[in-house]
Amino acid sequence: MAWYEEQEISFEDARKSVKNSLKNEKMSHWILEQCLQDEYKKYNSFGSYRGFYTFAEPSILKVARRKNKIARNKALQTLKRATPFEIWINHILYRPTSNEQKSLRYEELKANFESQ
Repeated sequence: MAWYEEQEISFEDARKSVKNSLKNEKMSHWILEQCLQDEYKKYNSFGSYRGFYTFAEPSILKVARRKNKIARNKALQTLKRATPFEIWINHILYRPTSNEQKSLRYEELKANFESQ
């Protein structure tokens, strides 16, 4: 047997591997840690290097992506319902333009209003 079939992967190596697999995705740190700990608690280890990369890592990535999507959607819904956020967005979009602050829609709406 080869060393990668016998030697157990450490928690730190597993964390680095999973983070490396998700480096191009925006992933909440706490979700990733929770998924790693949940998988580790199931079997009290991640198993061998070969077993981790074959079975555990894909499982961790799948669960982490699903939980991250749910958490992002929940956060977005919370922001959409937040009145202060809505007021702030309207302020950014429709405030009159000044030397320091630029409005995103004010000039366009002002020109449209004056042309009618």
